[in-house]
Amino acid sequence: MKEKILRTIKKSAMFLLLLTISILVITACLFFVKVTVTPYHLPIIYLLVIGVYWLVYKKEDWKINLSGLIVATMIFITSIVVFSNIYDVTSDGNTYHKLAIGSMKNGWNPVYESSKDFTIEKGNVFDPAEKNMNTLWADHYTKGTEIFAAVIYAFTGNIESGKIYTVLFMYIVFGILVSYLAEHKKVNILASFAIALLLVVNPITLVQMGNYYIDASLGLMLYLIFYGMIVQCDDAVKIDKKETLFIMASAIIWGINIKLTGIAFMAIFCAVGYFYLLYKKYKEGKEAFLKELKLQTIFYVVVVILSVVIVGYTSYFKNMIFNGHPLYPLYGEGAVENIGTKEAPKSFAEKSRLRTFLISIFSKGENVSASHYKGDNPVLPKLKIPFTFTKEEVENYSIPDIRMSGFGPLFGGIFILTAIGTLYIIIDLIRKKKYNVLIPYLLLLGTMALLILIFDGNYWARYVAFIYATPMFVLYYLLKNTDNKIKMILGIAFTLLLTLNTALVLKVSVSNMKTSTDYVSTRLEAFSNHCKENENVEIRLSDIVYQSILYNLDDLKIKNYTVNQEKEIGKDVYLFSY
Repeated sequence: MKEKILRTIKKSAMFLLLLTISILVITACLFFVKVTVTPYHLPIIYLLVIGVYWLVYKKEDWKINLSGLIVATMIFITSIVVFSNIYDVTSDGNTYHKLAIGSMKNGWNPVYESSKDFTIEKGNVFDPAEKNMNTLWADHYTKGTEIFAAVIYAFTGNIESGKIYTVLFMYIVFGILVSYLAEHKKVNILASFAIALLLVVNPITLVQMGNYYIDASLGLMLYLIFYGMIVQCDDAVKIDKKETLFIMASAIIWGINIKLTGIAFMAIFCAVGYFYLLYKKYKEGKEAFLKELKLQTIFYVVVVILSVVIVGYTSYFKNMIFNGHPLYPLYGEGAVENIGTKEAPKSFAEKSRLRTFLISIFSKGENVSASHYKGDNPVLPKLKIPFTFTKEEVENYSIPDIRMSGFGPLFGGIFILTAIGTLYIIIDLIRKKKYNVLIPYLLLLGTMALLILIFDGNYWARYVAFIYATPMFVLYYLLKNTDNKIKMILGIAFTLLLTLNTALVLKVSVSNMKTSTDYVSTRLEAFSNHCKENENVEIRLSDIVYQSILYNLDDLKIKNYTVNQEKEIGKDVYLFSY
């Protein structure tokens, strides 16, 4: 029974991974032949993926295959129903993300035209204002999640439904990891569920699963890269090589097209895995080395071309051709100011990156940046005693891009225990001479440390979400062997601590989503009723950059209004006067 449950979870996760990557790649390719997003994309791709799924697993138990398909479909439909009824009230979500999503849903082809030229005349809900800088980001930034969301939106007619990607990625990583731990590493099934759940249900994913932020999704794709690297280097585990490469290929394509920084993270981690795997094969002999060299090199060349030149054409390739740098507008002539440096607290100006990272880890959870002042004095990070928190601090975790201590109110203490546990694991592996485990572990940790030391935004948890994998390595070490009672007790205690850290963020995150959704629903319903009773209603946006709310009005079939773009009311994202 246990094996059937695990295989069903794994199959459902693999189906959803195949579905999400197919939606992205197929839609991106269709742009080249001038086929824009339509309501038919989702059902056609879904049926196609069912066929491929069944073909790939045709030699395996059909009942398990069917169960996996049913579970995946239930998760997919449930996610759409739930998140269609949760409003994204974030700044990023209601600016360039929704602009790109709504425009593509209405017929914008980013391969051939600029978002600012996609006007009402061409099918858009509004004419993007010249002074709305969101067109800059919509045109040049990566569009992976926006393409996926546009396909969902075109089918449902609700722009909020498109943000299901974060929760789908959470389930995909969970399903793949729990199967690996329980089936292949023979970890107790309860421990396997605990490790996998705590990895994906973390303070970053929780505050971003109800909105169009994308950092959590990039972090989840990096977890899949870690998985692929570990599996390929684990001689004791026999997992289909093709399956592992498919998982890695999907993660790379997604990661590179989720954020511009994704290409750097993917390149660095994959390069480490590539050279270490070749080193292992070199030690096995010339034949094994040459075979692996050929396989891995062809794999990465094909995947990078697909990721950057085809799926990423509208960002990386066009940026290079027309703006002189693939990472424009972060780099190149006319680049915007580095947000990691721009938003850093005033006190970080002359501090090393290691110090800024540690200060953030051990500070009170709150938003602190260069623009935050209390009177005439800049607001600075507040260090606190590890394992302590206040109700006021916990409430701050409703912020999707919280800057200080973004890994949760208890993470300062968790970080100390993780450091101690990591040191103990390294010593234990050296003592037992398990260098085949020690070396890849040190390479992975060393790569994370290197990125922390060179990355400007290392204090901002959402930018370095991969760090949350480090306590999970310790948790795995403690829970993997049920015969060692001391380790098991420590593992259970560590599990409870991680669970409490996550639960505190979960509570405030769910509460915030409910409060925001209730408020927005009430506002939109009142406006809808007002428009039914009045003609030619004039509305004023809180700011011109929040034009994307007009897609929500379009979804509600509200048409008889005009936007006064000369007057702005200067309030929250979803507030507009009429």
